[in-house]
Amino acid sequence: MKSIFLTCLLLACLSACGGFGAATGSAGRETSLRLVSWNVQTFFDAESDGSEYKDFVSDKRWGEAAYCERLRRLCSCLSVLDADVLVLVEVENEAVLRDISNYLCPAWLPGKRYRHAAFCKETGSSLGCAVLSRYPLEGLSCYALDARASSATASVRKSPSLRPLMQVRVTKNGKRLFLLVNHWKSMSGGAGESEVWRNAQEAVLADRMALLADSPAIACGDFNRDVQDFAGGDDGIVVLRSGKAGIAVRSPWFATDGNLVSPGSYYYKEEWSRIDGFLCAGRLELEDFRSETGGPWCQEDTNIPKKYKVWNGQGYSDHLPISCTVLF
Repeated sequence: MKSIFLTCLLLACLSACGGFGAATGSAGRETSLRLVSWNVQTFFDAESDGSEYKDFVSDKRWGEAAYCERLRRLCSCLSVLDADVLVLVEVENEAVLRDISNYLCPAWLPGKRYRHAAFCKETGSSLGCAVLSRYPLEGLSCYALDARASSATASVRKSPSLRPLMQVRVTKNGKRLFLLVNHWKSMSGGAGESEVWRNAQEAVLADRMALLADSPAIACGDFNRDVQDFAGGDDGIVVLRSGKAGIAVRSPWFATDGNLVSPGSYYYKEEWSRIDGFLCAGRLELEDFRSETGGPWCQEDTNIPKKYKVWNGQGYSDHLPISCTVLF
């Protein structure tokens, strides 16, 4: 692992609101969770610590009022999405998670509140990844890439800031589901030039998924790689590569009729891509997978995401949320 400092927080009782009641099920029945993953696009709070993107720092319209309005609109969307477990990509810090949880408290009965959270990012970086859950979280680990130890990246002079892989367990009805949250290197600087870093992050994920092959495990988040650009792709099978080895996982982007689920999750240069996703291993099944298009975060006629713009405070995110029901 890379020798860096990571901010890794597991918040067992996150909300300031009342008690949390866990659901129970009949013995022998499959346990289900509604899972939503969403890149919420540079969700900074109102405090300046020097790591914010320059468009937030330089625009005097960004501040407490703008943050509170953006928070309000995000939470109105989360109420509609109504996930049991919510994965959020591009969140600045754990304070944002507390704000989300507490903002949603008055809207929901105790059993629907997010009382558990996990957060991880590299110290000094701008944004991290987070999980909000109605069910207990445990075993938080974060895995960072050691660029110096990789033969594929050893010739590259400088490593960009890379988000670590976050692994955490969700427990419901005595059953555990492993979540592996990803935010891979973007294509800024060129898709070909940046691919070496996505390949290296893929190897980190492949190694973790291989260790969890006998357990219900699902990798999710923003891979910054279209699902068709992974190895495999036949019958919904994707191969995560680590060196010469690989592990086969399943992607719900491939429908049973052989076509891709539409629309994608990200729209750029008048083309849809499917860079956000779920990759599954072990004893679990996914149902009702979709890109969420039934809310104000996208255009009604085209389903294109309404990108957030600092200068006018309008929009939500440049990604669509994706959702599924996990049976494990």
